[in-house]
Amino acid sequence: MTAPLPQQDRDPARPVFLKVEQPRATGQVVQAIVTIAVVLAIVAWFVTSGVFDLSTSWEYLFSPAILEGLWNTLTLATLSTALAIILGTLVALARISPNRVLSVGAAIYVYLFRGTPMLVQMLIWYFAIPRMIGRVTIGIPFTDVVFIDNVPASQFFTPFLAGLFALTLAETGYMAEVIRAGISGVDQGQRDAARALGLPRRKVMLQVVLAQAFRIQMPALGNQYIMMIKNTSLGYAIGYMELLLSASRIYQSNFQYLELLLVAAFWYLVLTALVTFLQNALEHRFPAR
Repeated sequence: MTAPLPQQDRDPARPVFLKVEQPRATGQVVQAIVTIAVVLAIVAWFVTSGVFDLSTSWEYLFSPAILEGLWNTLTLATLSTALAIILGTLVALARISPNRVLSVGAAIYVYLFRGTPMLVQMLIWYFAIPRMIGRVTIGIPFTDVVFIDNVPASQFFTPFLAGLFALTLAETGYMAEVIRAGISGVDQGQRDAARALGLPRRKVMLQVVLAQAFRIQMPALGNQYIMMIKNTSLGYAIGYMELLLSASRIYQSNFQYLELLLVAAFWYLVLTALVTFLQNALEHRFPAR
């Protein structure tokens, strides 16, 4: 930055402009060059080292088995996240309820499902719950309407259903805390203003508090959806044909482990990139403030 002109040399009729010099970005340029060099070196090593067959990865990249696993991954992640948002909202409202029974019960739920690994919960739903229940009958109570009549629980809890239950209930614990934080982030003055306008308590919560809370917590919801996409790989343990299991079925037959794992990793990266793009677009369309 240049020094200001001496007071005696200034013309009072002319405005004074100061020249601001931008700091040199030599360090940033060096960091960028080093980063690009490292990335190019890694890519060149993968291509030229011969440790894996790139043509094999390309051969299976769009194979029906991989695309079926990709679709199953996306289906399980989307359904689990959507249900977790609904249930998480209810649990969050219960946690901030003045009713101590509801708040304590919701706190216990969050503690149990956040404190237990999702893999353990998935194994419980697939192996332990069917043995505990025995048979499943689902219908409308006090009527003759029956949807599922005395079906063995081992047949009812398919890998998809067990995975859906486990991921949804576990994710509900995380979503409840995210949504509770979003509700707490809404200024109290918004509630007071809505009540001063005569809105009932239910409309204040739905149309004022939750509407603003979801804008505040949109980045966190996007992150949870990305985590759910990756957590669907836990379905491997119970035989759900998601992306990782689809790739493993192939490399168990041709022993091209690295090539098929790279295919699975590629599609996980594509899904997370799409979700990140959608998340950024929604944040731009619905800013928090």
